[in-house]
Amino acid sequence: MNEENNLKESDPKETGEKPFRKGWNNLIDGFKGGFEKFQLSLEEQSKKNKEVWEENKDKVNKFFTDVKQDLEKKVSDWNADMEKKKIESKEQWDAYTSKVSQDFKNWQEKTKDDWNSGLNSFKKGFFKVYFWFLLLTIPLLIIVVIVLAVVSRLLG
Repeated sequence: MNEENNLKESDPKETGEKPFRKGWNNLIDGFKGGFEKFQLSLEEQSKKNKEVWEENKDKVNKFFTDVKQDLEKKVSDWNADMEKKKIESKEQWDAYTSKVSQDFKNWQEKTKDDWNSGLNSFKKGFFKVYFWFLLLTIPLLIIVVIVLAVVSRLLG
């Protein structure tokens, strides 16, 4: 009978502790699984961001090389025109300088427009990355805060 009494007395303690412990272990396992999924998604997003960064880096380098080549071509064209014409009068000089000046302004505007469009697409890419990062981290932070509040109430 003593053994039966000991078993009956230990059962309520175990059943009283087991649901809480089981719930706590399930909660912790859920956090671990969720965190691992979150970590994997962040790693995947980071890999994508790195690929986008490399792609944009190549685009920026291509832009600058294209601008340099374009400018060098314009300067060589102007020098070639200068040699051909051997400017004979002031009117021809004024017409030529205004043409070169207009060509330079057009080139500046084209370069500025290309730069702005490239910069805008680059900004959009980074805003998209920041948005996805926040979208993935905010729910996790909310869950952590709620769990901490529940645990502090249970312990406090």
